[in-house]
Amino acid sequence: MTLTIQTAEDELRQLTLTIEVGEERVRQAMQKKARELGREVNMPGFRPGKAPYDVLVRRIGEDTLRAEAVEDLVQPVFEEALEQEDIDPYARPTLEDMELKPLTLKFTVPLSPVVTLGDYRALRREVEAAEVTDEALTEALERVRDHHQTIETVERPAQVGDVVAISGRGWFAARPAAEDAAPTEDAAQDETAADDAAAAEAGDEDTIFNEERLELLLDDKSLFPGTPFVDNVVGLAAGDQKTISLTFPDPYEQEADFAGREATFDVTVLEVKQRDLPALDDDLAKLEGKFETLDELRESLREGLQKQAEGAIKEKTIDDMIHLLMEDATMVYPPAAVEAQIDDMVEDFKNRLSRSGWQFQDYLNLQGMTEESLREDFAGNADDTLRHQLALRQFILDEKLRVEAADIDHLIEDNVARFDNEALRDNMRNYYRTGRGFELISTEVLSNKTYERIQAIFSGNAPDLSTIPDLADDEEE
Repeated sequence: MTLTIQTAEDELRQLTLTIEVGEERVRQAMQKKARELGREVNMPGFRPGKAPYDVLVRRIGEDTLRAEAVEDLVQPVFEEALEQEDIDPYARPTLEDMELKPLTLKFTVPLSPVVTLGDYRALRREVEAAEVTDEALTEALERVRDHHQTIETVERPAQVGDVVAISGRGWFAARPAAEDAAPTEDAAQDETAADDAAAAEAGDEDTIFNEERLELLLDDKSLFPGTPFVDNVVGLAAGDQKTISLTFPDPYEQEADFAGREATFDVTVLEVKQRDLPALDDDLAKLEGKFETLDELRESLREGLQKQAEGAIKEKTIDDMIHLLMEDATMVYPPAAVEAQIDDMVEDFKNRLSRSGWQFQDYLNLQGMTEESLREDFAGNADDTLRHQLALRQFILDEKLRVEAADIDHLIEDNVARFDNEALRDNMRNYYRTGRGFELISTEVLSNKTYERIQAIFSGNAPDLSTIPDLADDEEE
C-alpha cells in the first residue's frame, strides 16, 4: 500500500506532486467497489451482493471497475501524500494528469508565498499629528443643529438655507462628431459616424438630471457644487419655472465627465421649506440627552473628531508603510494565489451585501451582472491587493507582533465605555467575545500595534527584535 511520491517545485511556488499507487492497493479498491456495485446490479443466479468478484468483473468490465475504483482513491491518496511529505497547500490543488496502469496521479499544488522585505527598519518619516480644526468642530456643531431642526412650508421665494422641492430635467448637447467618431475605411462604421454627426447637428440630448421630486438644501455643497445652479434656484417660489444654462468647471472633481461641458436645466419649484435651527447654547446640548452645557457638547464632539482624525492618520501611515515595503520586497507566489484572492474578495463582498440586507443574486440581477463578470471586475485589483496583504503579513511576522488576551480586554472596555447603559455594555462585551465581533476587535488590536511599531520605526525608536520572543514560542506554549 506504500505510495511512491516524487515532488518538483518550480520558480512560481508550484509543486508538481506525482504519486504512484501500488497495484495491490488498487486491487483492494476494485474489490471494494465491486462489492458496492454488486448490491446494485441484478446478477441472475445470485442474491444481491453475493456474486463472486470474477463474475462481477466480467459483468461490469475490468476497465470500468478500475476507473470507478480509482475515482474513489484519488482524494484519500492525495491527502495521504500531503501528510507523508508534510505539504501544506496554499490554495486549491489541481489534478493535471492520471494514468490508470500503473495508477499514477500528477497534481499541481500551490505553495505558500515567500516574501522577503527590504531594510525597512532604516526608513525614517515624520508621522503627521492628528488635529481637530475649528472649522471641523463648527461643522460638527452644525450637524447637531441640523439634527434638531424644525422645518415648515412657506409661501415666499426661496432663500439660501431653505429646502426646496424641485422637478425637471437637465441635459448636455451631444458632443461634436469629431470627438465621437473618427473617419474609418469601414463602410458600416462610416455610416454610424454620419448618423452621429447628424444627431449632433439636430441637438441630440444627453440627460444628466431627471427628477419628479427632489428635495434640495440651498447651500454651496448641494447639487452640482461649484456651479451657479443653486444660485439660480434662490429667489424662485412654488410654481415658478426656470431654464438654467451653465458650464461645468474644468476640471470638475465631483464628475470628471462633466468637466468643461455646457448644460441646460428646465426646473420647476414644487415647494419651499424654511428650516429653523436651535440656537448654539446650553439648550442645544441638553437636546442631545447627556450634556448640560454647550461646552460639554463641544468637548465631546472634539474628542470624537480627534479619534476620527487619529484613525485616518493611522490608516494612511500603515498604507504608506505597506507601499514602501512593496517597493523593496521580493515576493514569489503561485498564480492560484491570485485566484484565491479573487475568491476572498467575492466572498467578502457577499458578506457585506448580506449584512446590508441584500441577497447576492438580487444585487447581480439589479446590476445586470453575473458572478463571473463580478470576478472579472475584481481581477483587475486582485494582484495588487494580494501583494498589499502579503507585505503587511510579512511585516507583522518579522516584527513579531501578536494579539494577546489582555490587549483585547483593554480595547473592549475602551469601546463599551461610551455606552451609559450597563446592560448594553454587557451585550457589546458578549458581541466582541465571539464570531465577527471577536474578529473585528482582534483586527483592531493588531492594527493598533502595527501603527505603533511603524511610528517607532519611522522615529528610529523601534525595539530590538532579538529581545522579543518568537511567535513560534507562543504556539509551543
